[in-house]
Formats: sequence, C-alpha cells, structure tokens
Amino acid sequence: MTEVVFEGSFDEVASLEEWLRDADALRGRVRLESRAPGQGRMGGEPPALRIEVESAAQAAALTRTVEFWLRSRGSDVALKLRIGSEVTADLDLRARLDVDALVAQVSAILRDALNGAAE
Repeated sequence: MTEVVFEGSFDEVASLEEWLRDADALRGRVRLESRAPGQGRMGGEPPALRIEVESAAQAAALTRTVEFWLRSRGSDVALKLRIGSEVTADLDLRARLDVDALVAQVSAILRDALNGAAE
C-alpha cells in the first residue's frame, strides 16, 4: 500500500476530499485529518488529506480526479503532495504549473511506489 497525502488550506483540502470521495475506486480510502497546533502555537496546523492506494486502478482514479479538480480550480491552488515517506511536490498553480506535466510525474511516482510496495 502507498499513502498519498495532500496538505494545504482547509478550503482546498476539503474541496479535493469531496472530489476524491466521489471516485468509486477510492471509496473508503480517503480520510481528512485535522491536526492539533504545534507546541507554542495557536490554532491548528493545516489539515491533511490521506489516501491509501493499493492498485494501478486506484492510482489512475486518484491522478485523473486530481487532474480534473486542479483544472476546475483554475490558478488558485497551492497544495503540498507527499507520496510514500519521501516524495514531495508543490502543486502551486499560482506559479503557472503545467498540469499535464504534473499528472505525468504523479502517475510515474505512484507507479514506482506501488511496484516497490509489491516487491
């Protein structure tokens, strides 16, 4: 299993969660987590959206749904993405991110992570 985590503002993460929960292949695999404030800080940390991916079909559903969500949001998106324990990426459409290139990159990372988990 590979864990995919998105972090960002509550509005963005909650919006993405709604889209992902509607994907049949991801049912029961999407979880929104509120996080307590760090020591000495007021207010909570940004929420985390966690998705468990175990198959190529789930990975495809995830990347396709995220692609459609990114395109629907326009240029007002800034999220952090972590796949597994080490891979991170910034999804910042305010910086004119190439959505097609991002989707190809995320697909490749997910494929590699799933292949590594299967070994």
